[in-house]
Amino acid sequence: MWQIDLFQFLAAVGLDLLLGDPRGWPHLTRLAGHMAAALEKFWSSAMGRNVPAGVCFWLSVCGGMLAAYAVVRQILEAISPSLAWIFDIFVVYQTVAARDLDGHARAVVVPLVLGDLEESRRRVGFLVGRDTVALDVQGVSRATVEAVAESATDGFVAPLFWAVVGGVPGALLYRCANTLDSMVGHRNERYELFGKFSALTDDALSFIPARLCALFSLLPRGFRYAIAVMEDAAKHSSPNAGWGEAAAAWALNLRLGGLNFYDGVPAQGPIFNKNGQPPEPRDILRVLRWFWGVAFLCVILLGLYVAKRDQSARPSSGFEAPNISEFNLRAPTLKQEVVLQPSPAPVKLQGQIIYGTKSTP
Repeated sequence: MWQIDLFQFLAAVGLDLLLGDPRGWPHLTRLAGHMAAALEKFWSSAMGRNVPAGVCFWLSVCGGMLAAYAVVRQILEAISPSLAWIFDIFVVYQTVAARDLDGHARAVVVPLVLGDLEESRRRVGFLVGRDTVALDVQGVSRATVEAVAESATDGFVAPLFWAVVGGVPGALLYRCANTLDSMVGHRNERYELFGKFSALTDDALSFIPARLCALFSLLPRGFRYAIAVMEDAAKHSSPNAGWGEAAAAWALNLRLGGLNFYDGVPAQGPIFNKNGQPPEPRDILRVLRWFWGVAFLCVILLGLYVAKRDQSARPSSGFEAPNISEFNLRAPTLKQEVVLQPSPAPVKLQGQIIYGTKSTP
């Protein structure tokens, strides 16, 4: 339902590359966030902070966003099908965030290179959830590289994958589910039960895209790191988060992962490519080039699939001979035989008189 075509697919990607996320523009992620904040209070007070309340919370937010999309689209369809077609492009465009990710990462590099560590810590805080106040240059570099590697899946590959598979509703559902996971999918006292369904749903929706992201990273390198990437990705507590980080670590020969702090509490994470080099500021630009390579392959391969699907769905324009059965090829027969009676009056024929029989001249 509401499947996107190749032009819509490419137009959505092009809009993200051209515009990014302009400040002040309405955005689906912010709308979902506002709705989630209000409904979290509602379901918490109505049912408590348990798993059933979390399920109702997820269904109400995602269902509300999909219902709002359907209503707006139906109104635009009634006005003009072209408006509904353009609206679908706009929705898919807002589910991807390639330019925004690139901009946030580059914003960390500038003060880091200039020696303004305090500003670089503040800016990397927009990308990661870990504590950043005590990070050194290497810590800021590692945090930025890991954020870009992990966001390659949920910021670009996954929404485009679901746009191709499930149409505009698929991309919108993924973006809402991913937003809810970032808001309530935390393993702490407040969200351990309430956010469990949101976390599991995001894991399910990201399962295939996370592996596609690693595949797109391995394709140009001939799969020589495939086993190492799979082994490192399996070390992560999340079934999906490790794939992008492991792929970037081996592609760039960087040592990623390790100890992080969240609200002052230490958390030891897995190590990706333990023999790699510690990240430096220049590696932020390297991981961005890696990300754009992954994004390019994603657009090419998914775009080819959409083009093939569109071609298969398009009716054939070639001439087809009509199907003529053997019965239709038979000579027609008269249903009633007409018998000519002799004429009662003489008929003149070429100067001769006949009475039903030929006379001699």
